[in-house]
Amino acid sequence: QAVTSAPVWLVGVLRLSCGIMARKPVVGGNWKCNPDSMSKLDGLLANINACDTTKCDVYFCPSPLHVAYCSDKATNGAKCTPQNCNFKGCGAFTGEMAVEQMKDMGISQVLIGHSERRGEFGIFPMDNNDTLVVKLKYIL
Repeated sequence: QAVTSAPVWLVGVLRLSCGIMARKPVVGGNWKCNPDSMSKLDGLLANINACDTTKCDVYFCPSPLHVAYCSDKATNGAKCTPQNCNFKGCGAFTGEMAVEQMKDMGISQVLIGHSERRGEFGIFPMDNNDTLVVKLKYIL
């Protein structure tokens, strides 16, 4: 129990000191707002499925419109990961995705805190450290 509430670096140290194998490296790809056509998804998914994922955890983040199509296509343990979620759940939240919807699709992870949503490219900041804390509590 104590290990799960410790900082990430401390969890790694505790795992090593207790003889527990350290976490595998993580490799992820955020597809942002790509590709421009559903017809290109199978090629991208074939590239992911051709990867050897035995020595790392692989996550790929298709655009929201492509998550449903991609969610069950990985054959090598790679995980389809939505690019964002709200912190309220289902309801009248136009354009948002809820963790409950993701869970219903068999998805157990989500990407939050990326730079565009934090306003680093001149876009109105939708996320900051405070909203990310709220989202993380909702996700967990």
